[in-house]
Amino acid sequence: MIRHAGLKDYEIVMKMMIDFANAAPFSAFHDPKYNHNYITNLITGFIKKGCIIIAEKDGEAKGMLIAGISSDPWLPHVQILREYAWWVEPDARHTALGYKLLVEYVKFGKQLKEKGIIEAFTLTNMVESPDFNLEKYGWREVETNYVYEG
Repeated sequence: MIRHAGLKDYEIVMKMMIDFANAAPFSAFHDPKYNHNYITNLITGFIKKGCIIIAEKDGEAKGMLIAGISSDPWLPHVQILREYAWWVEPDARHTALGYKLLVEYVKFGKQLKEKGIIEAFTLTNMVESPDFNLEKYGWREVETNYVYEG
């Protein structure tokens, strides 16, 4: 089942965010120490101005996609829905859950575009993400990010 998160899902989201951080290819994210009040406000903000989509299997949360609306720094009138975390628990990978999260995110992004709330919505793939052709689903690669490690 795919659903949008509510405030009751705080603990579920935090658990998956910790798993997401620990799986990151950038070691500074590992073993995260969070400020509870800050994260509660952040999650609330994503629920109010963006989305947190939860994927469940047999009544248990197995994945999520988090996105928030933000202004372009150079053109503040341009609002973009930016995906910040797309996570599927390891035991639920190679199932349809990740794809179902993507489908719901696209549906949500299209609705915001049609209402004139955003100009675009983004998706980020980590280097460890499964290799699949996003272009065939209507996405266009715009930029690539790198981390300098010396």
